[in-house]
Amino acid sequence: MRAGRAMALMLALLPMPAAAETVAIVNGQIHSLSARGVIDKGTVLIRGDRIVAVGDAVAVPADARVIDAKGQPVTPGLFSAYSQLGLVEVETVPSTQDQSAPGAPFAAGFDVRYGINPASTIIPTARVEGVTRGAIFPMASRSIFGGIGALIQTGDAAAPLFQPRALALVELGSVGAAAAGGARGAAWITLEEALRTAPETEGPDGEALRAMLAGKLPIVAHVERAPDIEELIAFAARHPTIRVIMMGATEGWTVADRIAAAKIPVIVDSYANLPVDFETMAATQENATRLAKAGVMIAIAPLNRFSAGAPHDARLVALYAGNAVGNGLPWAEALKAVTLNPAIIFGVADRLGSIEPGKLADIVVWQGDPLEIGDGPAAVFIAGRQMPMDTRQTLLAERYKALLSGRE
Repeated sequence: MRAGRAMALMLALLPMPAAAETVAIVNGQIHSLSARGVIDKGTVLIRGDRIVAVGDAVAVPADARVIDAKGQPVTPGLFSAYSQLGLVEVETVPSTQDQSAPGAPFAAGFDVRYGINPASTIIPTARVEGVTRGAIFPMASRSIFGGIGALIQTGDAAAPLFQPRALALVELGSVGAAAAGGARGAAWITLEEALRTAPETEGPDGEALRAMLAGKLPIVAHVERAPDIEELIAFAARHPTIRVIMMGATEGWTVADRIAAAKIPVIVDSYANLPVDFETMAATQENATRLAKAGVMIAIAPLNRFSAGAPHDARLVALYAGNAVGNGLPWAEALKAVTLNPAIIFGVADRLGSIEPGKLADIVVWQGDPLEIGDGPAAVFIAGRQMPMDTRQTLLAERYKALLSGRE
C-alpha cells in the first residue's frame, strides 16, 4: 500500500504529453522583452509548442482555449542561470548526487547530462515558481575543471534535456587554487597548459578542451575577487576564440567598467552581501545594480556557493531578482536577468527568453508582481503545454489534511 501511494505521488508530478492545442492568453499585461515592450490588455496566441501572435489586437480563433489573465503580468518563463536540478535530490545521500565524479579518470570531460533524474521531486518545486528552463552545473572536486553542464526544461519529464554540452565549469578562485596545488597561479597554469596540449589530449578531457578552444563549449569561470576577475579578463583577451562567462564576481562592481569593456557576461548572486572569506571582502547587494549600470550583461541566480541547500534553490530565482530591485536594479532589467539574459548568455535566445512569434511558448501568467515573494504564478506554460501546479509537498499536504479531517 505504501509503495503504491509513493508511486502515485511520483507519477502525479510528471507532466504527461498532450495533443497540440491552440491557447489564447487574453487581457494580460504582457512583458514581451522584445521591441514591442509592455503590452497592456494584450493577447498571446499559442499553437502547439510555439508563440504565433502577440499584441493588443490579436484575433482569437474559435477553437482556442482562452485563459483570462485579468490584467495581471504575463512574462517569459524564468530561466535559472545556475542550478543542479535533476542532479541532486538529497544532500546527505550520496546515491542521489550526480553533480561530481571525484573518482573518475577524467575531469573536464565529465558530462552531467547522463545523470539527470527526470523524476526528481525538486524539478516540480522550481516549475510551480515559474522556472521553465535551467542551466545545470557540475561541481569541481579534484581538478579546476568541474565538467560539462547542460540546459534543461522543467516540463517534459520524458525528455528534460534541452541542450547538452551547454557549458564547461572552471574554478579559478580559491576552489581552483586548492585543486591545483594550493595557489591561484597553479590554477591558471593548469588551465593554460590543458588548453595548450588539448590537440594531443585523448579521451573525454581532450574532446572537451578542444570544444572550449573552438568556442563550441563556453567556459563558465568561477571567480570572486577583483584580481581574479582582472586575470580572467586578460585570459579572454589572450584567447579570443574562447567564449567566457563569469560566475560569482562578488567584487565585480569594483572593476565593472573593465568587465563591460571586455563584453564578458556575469552570473551573479544578488544576495551576496557579507564577506564570507578573503575572496569576498567587497561584497555588496548592489553588485548586480552596479554591474548592469556599467553595461555588463548580468543573469541573476541563487549561487549560494556556501550553502548546502544550493541544489534546491533554483525555485528562488524570482526572489533573487526582486532583491536586486530592492537594491537599485530597475525592475525591467531584473526581469531580463532571469529570462532573456540567460537565454542570450547560453546562446538560445533565438528560441527562448522573450514573448515573440516563432519562439517556444514558455510563458508564465502571474497572480501579481512576478518579483514579489507573495505573488506566484497562476499558470505556467512550457513549450505550449500548461503545467500542473502540484509538487510532492503540496500532494503530501493534501493527503495529510485528509487524514487529519478523518476523510481517509
